[in-house]
Amino acid sequence: MDCLLRWLVLFSAFLCLHSVWARQAPPPMEHPLRYCVDPDWMPYEAIDAGSHTGMASDYLRLVAERAGLDLELLPTQSWQQTIDALKTGTCQLSPMLNRSEHRESYLGFSDVYFYAPNVLVSRKDEPFLQGFTNIGDRLLALPQDYRLLEYVQKYYPKIRTLVVKSEKHGLQAVSEGKADLFAGSLYSVNAHIQQAALFNLKIAGWGGPQDELRIGVAPELTYLLPALNKALASISEEEHLDIQQRWINLRIIQNNNYDLVWQVVAVTLAVLLLLFIWNISIRRYSLRLATKNQQLESLRSQLEDTNAELQFLSNHDPLTKLYNRHYFNLRIQQEQRQSQQHDKTCLIILDIDHFKEINDCHGHACGDTILAELSGVLTRCVRDQDIVARWGGEEFVILCHQTELSEAGKLAERIAGKVRQRRFSGGLSLSCSFGVAELQPRENMTKCLERADQALYEAKSQGRDRVCVSH
Repeated sequence: MDCLLRWLVLFSAFLCLHSVWARQAPPPMEHPLRYCVDPDWMPYEAIDAGSHTGMASDYLRLVAERAGLDLELLPTQSWQQTIDALKTGTCQLSPMLNRSEHRESYLGFSDVYFYAPNVLVSRKDEPFLQGFTNIGDRLLALPQDYRLLEYVQKYYPKIRTLVVKSEKHGLQAVSEGKADLFAGSLYSVNAHIQQAALFNLKIAGWGGPQDELRIGVAPELTYLLPALNKALASISEEEHLDIQQRWINLRIIQNNNYDLVWQVVAVTLAVLLLLFIWNISIRRYSLRLATKNQQLESLRSQLEDTNAELQFLSNHDPLTKLYNRHYFNLRIQQEQRQSQQHDKTCLIILDIDHFKEINDCHGHACGDTILAELSGVLTRCVRDQDIVARWGGEEFVILCHQTELSEAGKLAERIAGKVRQRRFSGGLSLSCSFGVAELQPRENMTKCLERADQALYEAKSQGRDRVCVSH
């Protein structure tokens, strides 16, 4: 009797555990999961002759194999159609897209598995821009339902935008002068420019936050996310590099057909043929290894160049190539800490007279050219140890080391004379107003800068085109 009771208790416990497991286990999939993609976003993904292609297709194949998913492509004609299918549930999964606040209302997202930079694209006659903060009143083209459109509308509401159907339409709009700028992914932008031969375009700056691409799934499939993340995490660095090299860098892949060789070569030459194949295999392996080493070296060189360029951009004004205000502030703080009473340090602030009229009458492009030309005049007039920076707009500042106040005043007069003598772009003549101040013992560098700025104000009040010295 006791034995029977124990078996009944164990059987009841088994039924309870099975019931709990049945409630927690994901429901079985009776049909393949329908997935949809951006049909025209190479090299990331596209639909070609009804088939999914691009980097996303390779990643999705690996994930489906390792997560045990049965997938079926639902072809769409546009990214807008793909988004609509995801919203309505007609499509249950999309393999490569950014997460955004709006998309989280109808999708769940996996971990990030691919990063890509976004860039600004303009015509070649436009100036270089560091980012969205320098766009001004230019018209920016952005694709409909892209994460970047949502980002710009939220964080840069004053930027004028032109909503286009796709990246291809946005780049075409810039090429034809219907928009001033386009923002999009570096790799797909490059592919579209090459494909459409839009060689009047250039990269004009960084285009906001980088792409952080994930797999998106319908809300009822969020239970799959742990399996998807596990499959993504299992993708090795070598597999990542292989996929990216296959689609981002074009390569010619040679397929050797040894069947023809076997049909031609006699049986008596079999041993020689095997030796030949062995030598070819070793040779191809060595070539692939050398190619990968070259690619890795090229990537390292590109990273070093990019880091050097970013370092330059962080300290220099992109238009005039002079130091920027951020770098100058760091230097005057350093000067303040290192300065001694016997060291003479002077500051010169100068401003182009009536510069707004030049922009209004001759255009901002002409104004930008004049600023660049004036920066050349300044660098030629100062000494190697002096620091010249663009303070903002048409205003510049010069830090003169080991310089008496009278010498700084003479330098300002010499620069003023050079500016009067020169003919700038458009045949224009310019003049500048100057404020000069010397750093006093135990005086804060910021206070000295304020005195130089006050002297500049006095020069403008006295009629401009003159040098005023703060004593």
